[in-house]
Amino acid sequence: MLTATSQPEIETADFERQELSVPVKPRTIRVYMMEMWSFIPYYVGRLCASLRDEAVEATLGSVRYHLDRDYYRNVGLTPDRLLLDTGGRIHRGFLRRLVKSFEYVVNLMLLGFRLSKSRTDVLHVQYLPFLERGFAFEIWFLKWIRHRGIRIVYTVHNVTRQDAPTQGIPLFRRAYSMADALICHGDGARTQLVSDFGVAADKIYVIPHGPLFEAKPLLSPEEARASLGLRNGEALVLWQGVISPYKGIPFLLDAWKQVQQSGAQGRLVIAGTGDPGVMTEIREKISADGLESAVDLHLEFIPVDQIPNFYQAADILVYPYKAGTTSGALLTGLNYGKAIVATRLPFFQEYLKDKENALLVDYGDVDALALALQTLIQQPQERKRIAGALARQTTQGIGWQEIAKKTREVYEAVIGWRTTE
Repeated sequence: MLTATSQPEIETADFERQELSVPVKPRTIRVYMMEMWSFIPYYVGRLCASLRDEAVEATLGSVRYHLDRDYYRNVGLTPDRLLLDTGGRIHRGFLRRLVKSFEYVVNLMLLGFRLSKSRTDVLHVQYLPFLERGFAFEIWFLKWIRHRGIRIVYTVHNVTRQDAPTQGIPLFRRAYSMADALICHGDGARTQLVSDFGVAADKIYVIPHGPLFEAKPLLSPEEARASLGLRNGEALVLWQGVISPYKGIPFLLDAWKQVQQSGAQGRLVIAGTGDPGVMTEIREKISADGLESAVDLHLEFIPVDQIPNFYQAADILVYPYKAGTTSGALLTGLNYGKAIVATRLPFFQEYLKDKENALLVDYGDVDALALALQTLIQQPQERKRIAGALARQTTQGIGWQEIAKKTREVYEAVIGWRTTE
């Protein structure tokens, strides 16, 4: 039986329990997101936008992308207004790179001073363009930041230069040693950081790379093809992305020549821009091999709102890369429910299983790549089976909000906060 004096005690206990159940608002973490060359604007933009919901005050330390100057504004982001940013307006490639290089060095020096006077908790480094070219001054910058007591998180998108993986390893090792934590996008990259660069395993966090352009198109495949000037009635194979030497397009063209000789009714689309030398090589190779009637070239910047139409139009996506420890193009392609042919890179194999949800080949094996493409072109049911298996797996993938949550946890770890604090 309850007594009169016991009732207030029960009410007090209930009140205390209610107080304890009130969620504690996380403390704001102040981060400077450093990507001052604007090499990976779409990744940085998605991450910064998603971090807002994780009580992270992220300053977008980036100039505007020279091919898409309004991208950040269009997604509601404001880059650091104190960065010099005129080089991106220049159309001529050499002059643009020259001016951007000068501005980058000045921005780096001024940023070192500015951060030392700020209340920034974490410098999150996304890309160091001059490190890849053998210069050490960005490492000096990182040393200064550490000296000022600011924690450094470094996202390792590519462990080394993908077009020259053996070059610059001592510099990369020094840069990685400057960071309090490294983020990479797959277990293969983590293994390489430990084995080849001597990074302690407990300093590395694996956070997947999110899709960059996963918005589903409003057009049907037939309408998407019509909008791009592509014919219906034949299987369409798509290569899309930033054109670089390590992405295997000449290898793909060698295989595509065999596909055409086999009589398979398919069409190859290569869409994107990038290295001028590689683009010239592509044009010359297509002409020399007589592939003009079987390849559609879109060697130009593809606006964000048009990218989904290319994926919607395609039947098969191909990733013939020679190297790479991550691929935004692959992670974007996974969202479109298409059959995939790719090379056996460790990063690709974290998502793709040969003959289950993709067809995998060794880089340089022209016969194998040609056979894989020919099989999917000539066997629609096999194409549908592989695409369906990949679509079922993709629905279980990680989204940008989960990526932001995991990134905040890295910030908390390096500044010594508990996640419940």
